[in-house]
Amino acid sequence: MPRTYKQTVIKLLFGTATHCAYPGCDAKLIFKDRGLYTPTVEIAHIRSEKPDGPRYDSSYPSEKINDFENLLLLCGQHHPPVDQHESAYGVVELVEWKRRQAQQIERPIPRAELAAIERVLNDARPIASDAVLRGPVAHLGEAERLQQAEERVSEAPGEAAGLFDQVAAALEASPFAQHASIVRARQAKALEAAEDFEAAAKLRVELGWRSYRSGDPFSVGQHVNAIVRYQNHVQQTTVRSASGLSAAGAFGYDRHVTLEHLASAFDSMQGGDIGRIECGLTLAEQAITWRRMDLLTARIGGLTAMANDTPTDDAGLALRARILMCVAEASDDWSELVSSARHLYPPRVTAWIAARHARYLTLGKQSDQAIQRWLDAIDGAIQAGVNESAAAWLYSQRGTRMRFGKVEGDPNDLHRLAQALKASGGGSVLSEPAPLAERAALRMLDQKWPDALQFLHQYLYHSVISASWEAEQAAHVRFGDLFAATGVAEEAIRHYVRGGDSKKLEQFAKKLPDRPVHFHPPAGDAPHWERIASFRFAKAAASLFPAVVASEWSEVAINELTSTAPGSWPTDTWYPAFDAFAAVADEASWSEAEKFLDLTSGYLSREPGTHHRTDDAHISALAKIGESHPDLQGRILLMLCDAIKLGNEVAQQAVSEGQEILARDSATTGVQLADAAGEGNVQAAIALILADADRTSAIEVAKMHVARDSAPRVHIPGQMTLGTSLRQSAVLATVLEESARSSFVTAMMVRLRDRRDDAYNRADALAAVSTVAPSLSDEMRDKVFRELMDFAQGPTESELSFGFGDDDPFSRFKVSLGAPPLAARAAQVAAKVGHRVEQYDDVQRLTLSLLPSADDGASFALASGLREIPAEFLRVSVPPLAGHSNRWIRCFAAISWARDPQRWPDLGVRLARDPEPSVRYALADALRPVPEHSEVRNILGTDHRREVRRRIERGHN
Repeated sequence: MPRTYKQTVIKLLFGTATHCAYPGCDAKLIFKDRGLYTPTVEIAHIRSEKPDGPRYDSSYPSEKINDFENLLLLCGQHHPPVDQHESAYGVVELVEWKRRQAQQIERPIPRAELAAIERVLNDARPIASDAVLRGPVAHLGEAERLQQAEERVSEAPGEAAGLFDQVAAALEASPFAQHASIVRARQAKALEAAEDFEAAAKLRVELGWRSYRSGDPFSVGQHVNAIVRYQNHVQQTTVRSASGLSAAGAFGYDRHVTLEHLASAFDSMQGGDIGRIECGLTLAEQAITWRRMDLLTARIGGLTAMANDTPTDDAGLALRARILMCVAEASDDWSELVSSARHLYPPRVTAWIAARHARYLTLGKQSDQAIQRWLDAIDGAIQAGVNESAAAWLYSQRGTRMRFGKVEGDPNDLHRLAQALKASGGGSVLSEPAPLAERAALRMLDQKWPDALQFLHQYLYHSVISASWEAEQAAHVRFGDLFAATGVAEEAIRHYVRGGDSKKLEQFAKKLPDRPVHFHPPAGDAPHWERIASFRFAKAAASLFPAVVASEWSEVAINELTSTAPGSWPTDTWYPAFDAFAAVADEASWSEAEKFLDLTSGYLSREPGTHHRTDDAHISALAKIGESHPDLQGRILLMLCDAIKLGNEVAQQAVSEGQEILARDSATTGVQLADAAGEGNVQAAIALILADADRTSAIEVAKMHVARDSAPRVHIPGQMTLGTSLRQSAVLATVLEESARSSFVTAMMVRLRDRRDDAYNRADALAAVSTVAPSLSDEMRDKVFRELMDFAQGPTESELSFGFGDDDPFSRFKVSLGAPPLAARAAQVAAKVGHRVEQYDDVQRLTLSLLPSADDGASFALASGLREIPAEFLRVSVPPLAGHSNRWIRCFAAISWARDPQRWPDLGVRLARDPEPSVRYALADALRPVPEHSEVRNILGTDHRREVRRRIERGHN
């Protein structure tokens, strides 16, 4: 085994000698060349440690054999004879040599020199401080140089920086070039220790851009922060370079850094600044990624000139093409770049240009040209051997075909071909620094939102710039998921729209908090999938649009309807625009409303029982226009009557939503619907009744339906009917004689107690009782009241219910209607049927007993029942209910306050600021033009929900 000498011994030996101990020999102990220390002497023992060794002395303490006093430093020429001819070189003589050598000098040995000596004499292999470097550095024979560089940082940082530079240069010239950045970072630290700040800063800027390209913005920030500490000691050009690097690295890593910051940093840079072209490229590509063409149009000339100054080797041409692709997209002019691609650029870059052009054409709705350009790009990528890009562009071509409805054959054929290309190996035109999509997904699962944001920024950027268009769509959807999860609504909406994900937009709209949504209509040149998604969201979230935003949507939607025609999936924007207009029709201008009426004038005049896709939205729009523009109600009434004559679901909707318009001109309603009612049209008959028009023609259809539903129910084993017309029959029954009404109510009470019937059918029977029973004699009302109270206190469950798959998390199909709260609904109807003080008291006691265990549906029924009790007979304490956790209970509190504001003077203001819209709706409906309501009226008059303000206006008028 090799000997091991203590560091203190080596330090004494070399700190007290300058040359060989042999008399007259001036051979130096250390040879220094090219920055490296190399020991050229050997350690000789005066007395050997081995019995058969030269000058062995058994009386000499073994622990002192390797101590300073027993050791000499001899050159390679004199060490062998001293040991081989021990009789010629005795102990006494060697001790004298030792004495004289120990007096040659007394000097401190630099730590790096001492470490190098110790390593050689003890035969120790140098150990690099970073494990990742051991293989490459050792392979290149640079381990000793790297070790000595590390050891000299504190004592001779300038020399250390030079050694680091040599090691890094060797790595950069080898296949291990990626390892050089670690050594360069140490070189920068050494330069800083040597106070050569200018060189250190320039090196850190270069390293920062390497880190940026490798997808490591954290390291970019570390380099920039290091420069900031000594920025006063570097030239202004270097400061500008560091600022450009800082802005590029921070964008996407720090949410407070915008593209405007990056643009400003680039604008401040000058021609000779380090990293200017990288900063310009970053600005250009990020502007394309985030569709900020405004940031490029003013800089097209400078970017073009910068691109044309790049070298003409493959790397320089790729850099030039990347900049010019951004310029072409910002200027809407690809002609020059496309025409020069094949004879100027390498094959892989030519394919890349074709793919980026294909993406541009796809976004520009030029589907046929886009599909051809995708094919060009795929062919070029395969020939250039960049199969990963070819696979990505196959998916992009498939996505383009699907977005434009141009699918030919089995679209999965393209998927299989793409997978085969991936399996065959080959790179891409733009390497991905990491599996970004997977990293983002994992960070989102762990709710590490900053990291997820960073990786999604990189994922979207890489997808856009590499023209992986289908991945770009997916990136936008994932951005939407991220912002939806973190409550950043506007950005979530924007990304879902760009991803064309209408379904997620509609789901997200249901979860939006109750605050204004300032989401504006898409530009006219936006791709159809973005317009479709935008219109779908507008339909779902219209109630949260401020009036000015809703007006914008009504204008854009009506323009879409009047300038295009209904199409087919997946490119149709007409039907989504129709739905969107219906959702914001309350803010449509008079001219827009008239255009809509002109456009749809014949839509509802057709054969009975037929349906159109626009029917639901059409009726909704008519009702809103009629309310906003009273002078158009005449036309709207006729259209509603046309809808009612259809006798289907749209007729029912027309009766429900258009009831006020129908009632305002009951004479016209009667004329329009009399014949239809006489022919048995149930909805026409109901409309005549609700509009208080001439009901004569409704009597026969009423008798028929009431008789049918009053007949004893016959159950057929194994069959169950879900859904009834009992609610409609109840309205019809109100025009019949009391005996018929009494028989109908009696039949409904029997059906309520029928456990063999579905719970929802029994709930319909309760609703029918609620409609008819209040018009019966007091005696009959009392009888029904008692039965309702008995049922509410001891309800019976239905033996059968409709549903399947609800309890199985792996069921592909789930149908469950739940069960309506029959006890609570019975209490609600009892409150409406009751007419005596003691009955009101009984209902209130029952309601309070049911309330603690009530779910949302039951709470709604109980609150509705309490609302039926006249204010003078109300015994429950309203203020505690105003703070109840359930919205419907607070709605009742709001109505109660409006009935008697002097009783609870401060309660109205509190309820006017309730976070639940339905509470504010209920309060607005209940307000009257009295002084006690003025403060609450003023508060609700500024509510961000348009419907609240409209209800205030209706109450005032």
